[in-house]
Amino acid sequence: MKKYGMNVKDLKEALQNVDDDIEIFIANSFNPCGNISGLCEVRLDEYSSMGVLYPCIILYSSQNVSFDEDEDENE
Repeated sequence: MKKYGMNVKDLKEALQNVDDDIEIFIANSFNPCGNISGLCEVRLDEYSSMGVLYPCIILYSSQNVSFDEDEDENE
């Protein structure tokens, strides 16, 4: 789910069908205007460890997400 300026309702909606045991990661970003950033994307993804793929959730801040004009912001 990608949305500029998510709130708690949006985050709950994005995670409603996700297994409780899936790990969560945050994509690091640099914010030149302060020390906090808005959440803009929640992505179901996977990572590999020792040749095994594991599902995970990655949270992206506004510094890590681009919104194209042709793209629907509420995917």
